Amino acid sequence: MKSTIERCAKLLLFILAALAFETRCPGGVEAAAAASNSIPLKVLILSGAGTHDWRATDSFLRQLMLDSGRFDVRVSEVPSGITASALASFDLVIDDYNGPRLGSAAEKALEEFVKSGKGLLVTREALGSFAGKRVWPEFVGMTKVSWPANATELGDAPFRLFELKTLHPEHPVIRGLKDKLRTGDQPRHEFALQTKAVILATTDNNEPILFVSNYGKGRVFCTALGHDLGAMQEKAFITTFLRGAEWAASGKVTLPNEIGLPEPSTNGLRVLVVNGGHDHEASFYSLFDGYNDIGWVPVTDSKLAFQEDIRPKYDVLIFYDFTRDLDEKGKKNLRDFVESGKGIVVLHHGILSQQKWPWWYEDVVGGLYRLERKGGIPNSTVKYGEEHLITPAGNHPITTGIGPFHVSDETYKGLYISPNVKPLLYTDNATSDHTVAWIGPCTTSRVVFIQLGHGHTEFRHPSYRALVHNSILWTGGKLN
Repeated sequence: MKSTIERCAKLLLFILAALAFETRCPGGVEAAAAASNSIPLKVLILSGAGTHDWRATDSFLRQLMLDSGRFDVRVSEVPSGITASALASFDLVIDDYNGPRLGSAAEKALEEFVKSGKGLLVTREALGSFAGKRVWPEFVGMTKVSWPANATELGDAPFRLFELKTLHPEHPVIRGLKDKLRTGDQPRHEFALQTKAVILATTDNNEPILFVSNYGKGRVFCTALGHDLGAMQEKAFITTFLRGAEWAASGKVTLPNEIGLPEPSTNGLRVLVVNGGHDHEASFYSLFDGYNDIGWVPVTDSKLAFQEDIRPKYDVLIFYDFTRDLDEKGKKNLRDFVESGKGIVVLHHGILSQQKWPWWYEDVVGGLYRLERKGGIPNSTVKYGEEHLITPAGNHPITTGIGPFHVSDETYKGLYISPNVKPLLYTDNATSDHTVAWIGPCTTSRVVFIQLGHGHTEFRHPSYRALVHNSILWTGGKLN
């Protein structure tokens, strides 16, 4: 049960990453994009079997390659069905498969693909395939790897920290790399290499870890690194995997000599999330992961956020809080931020805040969830788990590219809504006010309120994620 939960969590992480990583920052994996202006190399990953969590690892490898800007990637989970015509449009096949023999037709197609001058990259997992009773002689011919009959668990070394010792500094994969790259991994070992294999790097115990060979006119790159997702996130793996893939596909390497995971850009918008006063799911914070136009996003509560002048530190404030009241110092610093032309995004229960501060809910946000009846005006109401058909209210940069969508969420009805707001989204749900997102009436800063956003269903929804991202960019002056 534990392993199943872990696999699901890993896969969800990469699904969310794929939704969020529309662009990447220079200096991480996307630095590769600047290294080459050529047409992306077309890659097919063969997958679908093995003792490793191949769905999670192949999702990671695919995203890693796409993020580099150098590759266009497809995945086949039924490699026994590949044909010569299916492979014809690809430059590189990545073998991450460790299952039964593919069948004579598929095996012949892959052999001819490589012989013709195309590329093959064999992962750590696939190095252990087609051995023993499943031996495929031409696979040995391509990889130059054979397994002794007494190899233990097909060469699973213990996990440890070690240094890669690079050899053949003139080889395109190795050229420019620093020696003794340090990594934590559980590499393959105990296999035998034919003399025609060129070893590019070894462990500190002199065991082959990266090696290349030719097969016909084609190029083959093999790596014994990458035991699991953690090991695949090491710079040593990422750098050598991507450079090895480019070399196998094209015969040259233009990618940087040090590549890591994508990181937010230091030039991205400086965003602060203000929470507190209301429980919420931790999955909320996944909304801010992976964008190169947003920096690292700190989180604080309203009692701490406004105890100093924050104008020099942040460009946009995101309110996901229920703050009853601020002291006079806090009010001054928040007002100064708003009046300096900075951005404000209020999400979901943030509309409950500052019940006794009319300037905030009337002039800035343009709305308030009424907690109490006022004269003949009843308090606002809430209902959980309601279906919405959400439609854009008109043309606006925030909703560009976002059409109608369906979501289940908590609804608010009977809000105070200023007549000066500009609607962004409408709902058809009768337990909600018709307008569920708007531009606030503030005259000094750009302000957005989005009623949606109670839980993980919304946080995963691509339209909601796009709305929040676009709202941050628009209020921060980066989207017009």
